[in-house]
Amino acid sequence: METRNLPKINSLAIAEVSKITRFGAYCKLPEYGGLEVFLPLREISSGWIKNIHEFLHQNQRIVCKIIYIDNEKKTIDVSLKKVTPKDSKEKINTYNLERRLTNLFNQIVKRSKLESSLPKLTEYVANEFGSYTNLFYSATNDTDQFKNSALPESVKSELKTIIESNRKKKRYPVSYILSINTQNFTSGITELNKALSEAQAKKGVTITYISAPKYRMTAEGTDYADAEKKISETIKLLQSKLKDSTVEAEKEKLKKEKEDIMNLI
Repeated sequence: METRNLPKINSLAIAEVSKITRFGAYCKLPEYGGLEVFLPLREISSGWIKNIHEFLHQNQRIVCKIIYIDNEKKTIDVSLKKVTPKDSKEKINTYNLERRLTNLFNQIVKRSKLESSLPKLTEYVANEFGSYTNLFYSATNDTDQFKNSALPESVKSELKTIIESNRKKKRYPVSYILSINTQNFTSGITELNKALSEAQAKKGVTITYISAPKYRMTAEGTDYADAEKKISETIKLLQSKLKDSTVEAEKEKLKKEKEDIMNLI
């Protein structure tokens, strides 16, 4: 959400390079209404800079850190070298999410036939929630702040409808490593393959061979409990079908997605 408020020291900001000089570069901060800041040459890179144009170019978008604010002169210095790749990636993701939610909010207001009130509603969201991300997060969790907010009921209702629609589309994956050891050396493999095929067909799981005696079993559900239930039922089915075998399962760690607005919109 664009605002004229000044950024805080050590905070990260998206910056667009507007003018390059021998001593650094002037940049504008789109999150702060195009506020101009200065990127000193010494803050571009930790190494020696022979040609500044090897590091920056006109209209380039970068992630910088606010390192100095002079309230009297109204000047702000930023640093590029003090921003880690991880910080840069997270900031860009946050910025892009905010832009997406800005557009989505504008569409919601339009659907509610309140376009003439958009400037007022935008100002309200800024003052009450600070950002559209915070607004959507509050709506997702149905907080008291959202329930008691002064946003028109038509806007709140449309916002909740969109969130619920996206929540229903989301799938939650779980994965287990199966260890299946059979004592039936005559027909054990045939029975195993038959049981695995039946489990996949009946329980909606996917089972892939890794190396004897291990298999990977994955399932998806409307929530994690639903996915875990499919896994549990599959294990019971395999144990009932493979009487002469031991079936053990160990949960495999997946990169868990955050249960927040970023995954719902």
